[in-house]
Amino acid sequence: MQDGFRIEKKYIISLDTAAVLRARIAPLMRMDTQAKRGAYQIRSLYFDTPDADAFREKMDGEAERRKYRLRFYNGDFGLIRLEKKEKVGDMTRKTQAIVSETVARAMQQGDYEALHDADDPLCRAFYAEAKAQRLLPAAVVDYRRVPYTYRFDTVRITMDTQVYTGMPHTFFSSMRPPFPVLENGAVILEVKTDDRIPAQLGRVLETVPRQQQSFSKYALSYARLHGIE
Repeated sequence: MQDGFRIEKKYIISLDTAAVLRARIAPLMRMDTQAKRGAYQIRSLYFDTPDADAFREKMDGEAERRKYRLRFYNGDFGLIRLEKKEKVGDMTRKTQAIVSETVARAMQQGDYEALHDADDPLCRAFYAEAKAQRLLPAAVVDYRRVPYTYRFDTVRITMDTQVYTGMPHTFFSSMRPPFPVLENGAVILEVKTDDRIPAQLGRVLETVPRQQQSFSKYALSYARLHGIE
């Protein structure tokens, strides 16, 4: 496996199936310690080119892709991360750096100058690529995540619901973005691992109906915002 990459598989399941799966994995996995009251809220702002290359590469099924986003949790502006997510087939790698709210608000407006001389290499890399590719704030994605980890965090299972999207100006809003992304009752199940799924956990996953999907919340959101079928 390439350095730093993990296997990531995504499925769409129903709320009922999610409830059954949660009950069955509870004896084997632990709730992520960051999940207060069993879940946390994630909000991301994705960046793309004026021609929406990141969106189109996903829709065209390009095997190797990358995208940048800002992200915070549970409405906490005190900890905002810039992330680069790279994907090669079913393998993903995430690199991240902390940025201040002031810098993040400038980035929301398409102003990246504060990153030019940043100490963190990811910030400088984003700045260079943003200038070369003319990256722009493209879409906000907001959702509720129920996360589980297995032993030493080598396996992670998450279930995402209430996925909403909005234009970039909604990133720091206290309100939920306005547009729903998923059909009513749909849950995004993600399974991530450094290697193979342990046999005991694999048997549990096999007991619930699921079908692997190829999608991204960003691509679904961008299509929703721009009326793309």
